[in-house]
Amino acid sequence: MSGKLLFAAGLGVGYLVGTSRGRKDYQMLKTRVSELWLDPRVQKVAKQATDVVEENVPMGEKLSEARTAATTAARANVTTPASGSPSAAS
Repeated sequence: MSGKLLFAAGLGVGYLVGTSRGRKDYQMLKTRVSELWLDPRVQKVAKQATDVVEENVPMGEKLSEARTAATTAARANVTTPASGSPSAAS
């Protein structure tokens, strides 16, 4: 069963990546996911979940600090395509 599911997922990813229509669908999906994530209701629930974890996990504060540091470091290493980086030419 899991083999069939993985095969179907692979077909879906191949379609999205390999076709013009798939790229348009991917961009539309990406936009919708971004809009959903930025929805104030979703952010409220995400904040509540973060607060629960920080209150109930003994190292919640240290994990939160590590997450913030990792996020900052990752963002510092990301370049936008408009910046003229070599990855933009790919």
